[in-house]
Amino acid sequence: MSEVREEYTRENYPTSGKKYNGEKAIISLTSWRARINTVSKTLYSLIKQCPGFHIVLVLSEEEFPQKEKELPENLMVFVENELIELLWVYKNYKSFKKVLFTMDKYRDVPVISADDDCLYRFNYAEQLYQNWLSDKKAFVTYYCTRYRGYPHTGGYATLHPPYCYGDVVHKLDISKLPLIEDDILYTVIRSIKHLNHCINLNKHLLQVICIHDEKRPLHDLYRRKGRFSTKVSNMISLISKVLNS
Repeated sequence: MSEVREEYTRENYPTSGKKYNGEKAIISLTSWRARINTVSKTLYSLIKQCPGFHIVLVLSEEEFPQKEKELPENLMVFVENELIELLWVYKNYKSFKKVLFTMDKYRDVPVISADDDCLYRFNYAEQLYQNWLSDKKAFVTYYCTRYRGYPHTGGYATLHPPYCYGDVVHKLDISKLPLIEDDILYTVIRSIKHLNHCINLNKHLLQVICIHDEKRPLHDLYRRKGRFSTKVSNMISLISKVLNS
């Protein structure tokens, strides 16, 4: 079972900054200590390019025990001026913090992923959202491959339908998964839940973003040996036992 603290539930994740005001979708991203001084560049880009969307930055109390007191001024200015929401989870779930906890809190609207090393070139959130309106069961993305017929999407810009992964954060201890790569986890859950609708807008990465930070990512996909299909198969075997129990 998950080790999420009892008080960290949908109703009372610790938050500060902007309050959700009924926006049509939420942009969600995470960051970590190595990038915490530069995530403000991404936040500025999102605020500038994607007006009208609620922006949530998810951080770990385990990584920042003093919470807001440890964060840089260039980040806190966005929180204190209520331009973004800061959402805290307890454990350091690394890349798994990006979407799942925001989705758990906000279950009635789509959650759109963003990466903390990116600057966005246009209102990608609006483009994803407008395409989603034509098929509300679909994931909408600029990059998609298939694994056994199920979409494997790019985490820098993907719209996830409302609460599509269910209560995975409370059923599964995601901190103990053998591979720290959230996009693979989403592919696995899609295969288990038979979620195969995907709208792929087929834009090259650099048409959507430019990279402002070259530090290594939170995931360990490229540091683990083995074929992609084998990694996914192993994750499916592990997770299906938990989610179907």
